[in-house]
Amino acid sequence: MSSVALFINLRSQHHHDAHTDIRMTNPSSLRTVVFAGGGTGGHLFPGIAVAQELLRRDAATRILFVGSEKPIEREILGRAGFEQATLSSVSPSLTFSRIVPSLAKNWRAYRQAQTVLASEKPSVVIGLGGFASAPPVLAARRGRIPIVLLEQNVIPGKATRWLSRFANVVCLPWNEAAQGLPAGTRTIVTGNPIRQEIAMLASERACRTGAPALRLSFDGQERPSYKNTLLILGGSQGATALNALVLTAIEGLLGHNGLEIGETTLTGWRIVHQTGIGQIDEIRRRYAALNLNADVQPFLSDMAEQYRRATCVISRAGATTLAELACAGLPAILVPLPTSAHDHQRLNAKLFADRTAAILIEQQTDSAASVNELGSQLVSLLNDEEHRQRLRNGMMQFAKPDAASAVVDAIEDIERAR
Repeated sequence: MSSVALFINLRSQHHHDAHTDIRMTNPSSLRTVVFAGGGTGGHLFPGIAVAQELLRRDAATRILFVGSEKPIEREILGRAGFEQATLSSVSPSLTFSRIVPSLAKNWRAYRQAQTVLASEKPSVVIGLGGFASAPPVLAARRGRIPIVLLEQNVIPGKATRWLSRFANVVCLPWNEAAQGLPAGTRTIVTGNPIRQEIAMLASERACRTGAPALRLSFDGQERPSYKNTLLILGGSQGATALNALVLTAIEGLLGHNGLEIGETTLTGWRIVHQTGIGQIDEIRRRYAALNLNADVQPFLSDMAEQYRRATCVISRAGATTLAELACAGLPAILVPLPTSAHDHQRLNAKLFADRTAAILIEQQTDSAASVNELGSQLVSLLNDEEHRQRLRNGMMQFAKPDAASAVVDAIEDIERAR
């Protein structure tokens, strides 16, 4: 199938998909904005937040995401209501047997991207990071189309570092991220764009005096009130290890596994645990054996409401999650994914921990050491409201609820200059 046919086929496929509410913008609009990249939710969600802000300002703007063929991209973008064109791009490989096929696929993806951009004539291309962003951004450079890059982490990823030399501007989450880019790169600190309903939590927290009692379960039935809620976010990557670590630590707190971590009480606490796929029944059984009130779900779609009800959080340290926790003002224990690229999750978490915004616990090879450390920190967090308040104050210092607006301001400045 040719590049043009691929693109037309994909647009047609999305338009007629009865299960997807595609947000079709006016194809005759003079303004089209292309978002390049994907691969993970961490790359896509900031782009979606910026796309929503663009549409809020000008509903006639045409939005198109151009990424890889990973199913997660279609799922996330379909749920958000945006069109996508997929390219044959793959993660570059230096393995002898794969280097030639890898180069061939990415060359084909570059040519496909050129066809898409020639058809769409975007006013700007926004690179979201990851290998899938490279072909469209390089095609934009060739076509002399302005380029804006979004970087989510304290250590910029390979794609951002490489493509930054071609960008009109790189939007950063924090000042510290600039140190990882080549000298002379034009940058602006905007914060990480997040969904509007979560960004709005920052304005709500001023009148929030404590976690509200949770009186309704997710089936809408009346339940006993719980003063506090512990929210556990397993994440899409590495959820199995984090789930095991958290459950073993909680069992130790309650004296169910022989570990002498310390004593605490979970009376009056509700647990909401996002586990990822594959462990639901086992984790529900373990909570039931502990006689704890726990709502265990593979995924949580209503994150704004979950943050609103939470008292404190245990989570991985992905950049988007941290931006959301900051706007929600939630004290957190962060357990970075040890296999994250360039160790970026640990470095993200360290930045927050160094400013008394979170507690950093590393997932060690010796699982017993990690369990004991998590358990002892959890005792302090659950029992000490003053400790939670110190972390809450530190976390709120990182909040940038207007990040999406700041990115769109930068885009519009570039468009006007052009």
